[in-house]
Amino acid sequence: MTFSADFVKFRSLGVWSFLLAGAPLVLGGCIIVDDDGQHDHHGWHDEDDWDNGDDWDDEPAPPDQDPWRVSIDTDALVSSEPGEGVGIFVEYAAGGTWTIWTTCDTNTSRVACSFDLYASVDTSSELFDIAGSELERTDTTRLVDEGIAYLHAETGSDVDAMTFTTTEGAIVRLEAYLDGELQPRFIYWFGDDVLHEGAPSNPIDFEPTSP
Repeated sequence: MTFSADFVKFRSLGVWSFLLAGAPLVLGGCIIVDDDGQHDHHGWHDEDDWDNGDDWDDEPAPPDQDPWRVSIDTDALVSSEPGEGVGIFVEYAAGGTWTIWTTCDTNTSRVACSFDLYASVDTSSELFDIAGSELERTDTTRLVDEGIAYLHAETGSDVDAMTFTTTEGAIVRLEAYLDGELQPRFIYWFGDDVLHEGAPSNPIDFEPTSP
């Protein structure tokens, strides 16, 4: 499938179970099929497929470039149909609760996506209370170092999620890997009332609009 955000939208506050479906179908690399039927193992599509609605360049920053800092709307939630597209979704709730969750295009590709996500806080903040949601035995979430939360998820036709708490209003840095490669174009969040489809850098820093 071509890279598209048609499967992503704003959702109201609700329970996670409404989004969750069954277990992954097959483990392995996630495959995206272009309109011409060619398979792309998470490679970049044509420039026309990059649609983030922002002022930054179409190409993301190289890995050695300083992370960009972007705003994330407090209490704004993202909705995505499990199994219908590849996504890494970032949400922040007032009081310091973060949720980072993943979906894959398994309904089309028939394979799962392997995610490795690292979230850390600025030096003046704390990160604690890490928990996984709807994780299978191939998935794990844990504190890998002081102030760094880690999620490994083999996501199929389901949703895999990690939640953690930080100091209110903390800046959180996300470093996201898909099948072992940095993939900024699959990162989604709401900022300034706009759904951002793809990040300008990876890692990327998120600053809540309010604590």
